[in-house]
Amino acid sequence: MRLELTKKTDLAFQALEFMAASGSQKVTGALLADALGITPQYLPHVMAPLTKAGWVISTSGPKGGYAVEADLGTVSLLNLIEAVEGAFDDSRRLHLGPRHTGDHHCALHEPWVRARSALLAELDSSALADMITVPV
Repeated sequence: MRLELTKKTDLAFQALEFMAASGSQKVTGALLADALGITPQYLPHVMAPLTKAGWVISTSGPKGGYAVEADLGTVSLLNLIEAVEGAFDDSRRLHLGPRHTGDHHCALHEPWVRARSALLAELDSSALADMITVPV
């Protein structure tokens, strides 16, 4: 079993971290793309979920760029994951032994539900501001 996040979520987190380190100054797309090690053409794909969620503002033009708009203390890691990767799909099931039929659940059902709930609760209680390291 693999529990991992996509590269796009990792890049979105790194973008927020880089912008937070820049304070209230706008960061140009070229500078941000360079800092993330991606092309300027791919940057909008990384930034779109962040702007759509209202956490980042984006302005175009010669003096444009990106800046953090939200209080990252109110944005959880779960919020970030779901913004980039989509809402968590709790309809998917793991199966051990016979498949679910009617009221019958497989042997893995209860432990999996508890583990999934604990993971989601932990991700939801983890504020991005607590994870972002900003140089002093």
